[in-house]
Amino acid sequence: MAAQRYSRCKNLNIYWTVFDKVIGQPAVIDGFVMDMLTAEEADNLVDLLNRGNQASLWCFAGWC
Repeated sequence: MAAQRYSRCKNLNIYWTVFDKVIGQPAVIDGFVMDMLTAEEADNLVDLLNRGNQASLWCFAGWC
């Protein structure tokens, strides 16, 4: 299995950031930093990003 580019990192008490290991910074999608997410949101987003399923990101954001 290939190495995963994205992971989640603990942010504040109950929040998470999706981290891009290639650039060493939080992931940015459509100009928005992917932080202050719940654990479930972060897990779902990490899965989508690592699969490279960009079309599903619109649904994740609630735009479908």
